[in-house]
Amino acid sequence: MPEIPFSRISSRKKKVLLPLSRIEHFPAGCTIIEFGAKADNFYVLEDGYIRLMLSSSCGGKKSTIDVLGPGGAFGEESVTNSGLYNFTCVALDDVEVRVIPGDVLRKILLEDPELIFRMMGRISLNMHSLMSQIADLKMRSTAERLSMFLIELSGLVKGESVITLPYDKRVIADKLGMSPETLSRTFAKLKKVGVRTVPGNKV
Repeated sequence: MPEIPFSRISSRKKKVLLPLSRIEHFPAGCTIIEFGAKADNFYVLEDGYIRLMLSSSCGGKKSTIDVLGPGGAFGEESVTNSGLYNFTCVALDDVEVRVIPGDVLRKILLEDPELIFRMMGRISLNMHSLMSQIADLKMRSTAERLSMFLIELSGLVKGESVITLPYDKRVIADKLGMSPETLSRTFAKLKKVGVRTVPGNKV
């Protein structure tokens, strides 16, 4: 996951920023951001997982474009004066977020050009990640997509490990561009190469 752009902000600026931000809690299933709403705040995930979704122009069906965990940040639209959120954000479990008002973040950015470049770099990495996801959906099989997802979770290329799936399999299926039924069949296919599901949402 890309580095939060102000993770190495100076102590002096942190003293300015932190008192002007706030911690908020959202229960599982709560909508944190609505698509098209005025982008007033920038968010940093302190705990829990959130789901970023877009709605189809045909029928309004929502699709997962990304899932973020602790350390993830979203709401870059808030640094523009008339920005609107371009996604819907829903809490997957009980989450804790640090909320930074957009006008506060803009002031910090204007005083620290290096921080602007970090944020631009983060946005660029996010775009690259989304382009990679699109390429995977077009060119990789369901087994390849699921395998890559599990490898990313484990952090291993070789050897055995036990992985606790961080969120519901229905969300994983949507993120990987398949139905829950297809995900189950794909897990069954991967048994041939040693991937086994066990109770407790573990693999």
